[in-house]
Amino acid sequence: MTDRGDGRAASGMFGRRGARFAAVGVLGVAAAVLAVTPAFAKGSATVSVSPGTVKVGQSVHVKGQGDSDALQFAKFCAQERVGTHGAWHTVKCGRVVAVDTSDAKVDVRVKAGHRGVLQFRGVLYGVDGPRGGHPRADITTQTKTVHVR
Repeated sequence: MTDRGDGRAASGMFGRRGARFAAVGVLGVAAAVLAVTPAFAKGSATVSVSPGTVKVGQSVHVKGQGDSDALQFAKFCAQERVGTHGAWHTVKCGRVVAVDTSDAKVDVRVKAGHRGVLQFRGVLYGVDGPRGGHPRADITTQTKTVHVR
């Protein structure tokens, strides 16, 4: 502490008024940040695959659905890849729906062509209008694995 010359000790760099001013400033900045931070839209997407193990030539049933508050129109697509790495390929997309009236859905059967592993996932796409147009991926589901013997 330093001596102020009038018999009282100064309390650090700012004193009481400076500390109060700094506290009010910090609270003001925090309130401003919270006011401009965007709210996150709620959404969900799920995909189910059955059975978990098939023989070569058998079909795998892939079914999924999704919705999001951030979208007006959407479509849900099932994607597949052979193995555990590599590119995803769209198997089928459901029809475009208005998200406020129903969930976007897909339901497809995929024939297993080779031994090994097949992986599936679902992707919820936002589109420009009721007839589709420029898809933007919104939510991607967890990967589901099927073993092919």
